[in-house]
Amino acid sequence: MDPLTQASMGAAAAAWVCRKPETRHALLLGAIAGAAPDLDVLIRSDLDPLLSLEYHRHFTHALWLAPVIGLIVAALFKALFFWKHWPYHRLALFAVVGAATHGLIDACTSYGTLLYWPISTHRESWDIISIVDPIFTIPLVLLTIIAFAFRRPYFAQVAVGLCLLYLSLGIYQRSQAVGFAQALADSRGHRPEELTVRPSFANIVLWRIVYRFEGRYYVDAVRVMPLSEPQFFHGRSVEVFSENSAAAMIPSSTVLADDVVRFRFFSQGYLYRAPNEPDVVGDLRYAMYPDSIMPLWGIRLDPSKPDAHVSFEHFRDPSQRAFKRLWLMIQGQAVAPLD
Repeated sequence: MDPLTQASMGAAAAAWVCRKPETRHALLLGAIAGAAPDLDVLIRSDLDPLLSLEYHRHFTHALWLAPVIGLIVAALFKALFFWKHWPYHRLALFAVVGAATHGLIDACTSYGTLLYWPISTHRESWDIISIVDPIFTIPLVLLTIIAFAFRRPYFAQVAVGLCLLYLSLGIYQRSQAVGFAQALADSRGHRPEELTVRPSFANIVLWRIVYRFEGRYYVDAVRVMPLSEPQFFHGRSVEVFSENSAAAMIPSSTVLADDVVRFRFFSQGYLYRAPNEPDVVGDLRYAMYPDSIMPLWGIRLDPSKPDAHVSFEHFRDPSQRAFKRLWLMIQGQAVAPLD
């Protein structure tokens, strides 16, 4: 998730293991250690646009590394600042607990996190919350600030409880959306080879459905609310950009072919040719609208330059019209189908 959420969650978690006089030290150390794994964004290259994608949420997010990160953060603060009268084992406890939250919260999203590296390179994604969700983040931040200001860890502890309740609601919402998605595929006479349901931007009400059947991805959206009937938004289908599709287009054992393999791993296999952009291979997991087949990002291929890296491009629509349509869908109002 975003750095503010990660820092606040690390701080709030540290409040569970601190005493009242330690509150500010615990929150500060927990926040820094909770955000520290995202320093992997510094791993980048102007020559290789996919390097940052490849290493974000990689080894720094592994569960086994969280204690190491916490111990380092605690040691740095013990050595560099004025906390020499505080026992190292207490500082380390706050930092380790804070760091341990990072990978777990990221795994709750659909981006993919290498929690089990190096034992496994599986990109864990539980798909129960959006990468950015203000309903999750705002109470967490406010209660953590109050805990720091008044030296009352209780408020940060309440924040953790609220976050766990919200994640539990996300699990329930996802289960409802999955049930709808399976029924939708059955109604079309499809037996999906793979099916995924992911929250749309900044909410757990509106869900993006993507399933694969006979060489095509089918993209739709559903709005689910407790005690209410699901509301369906009809989408479109696109052809899968498979390994065979790539082999027919790109020479093997080239930089370009390797980049496609790397992008396939990053996108968990959900690749397709973007509409109206035949040289762009998009990541179908994400779109501005949950019923859209226009990707948020993708790689542009140039088969005439097989030994050159791909370019990584974004296709966001930050216009007021775009957010208005998304907001109407979240509210459950009818919207015009996309072209």
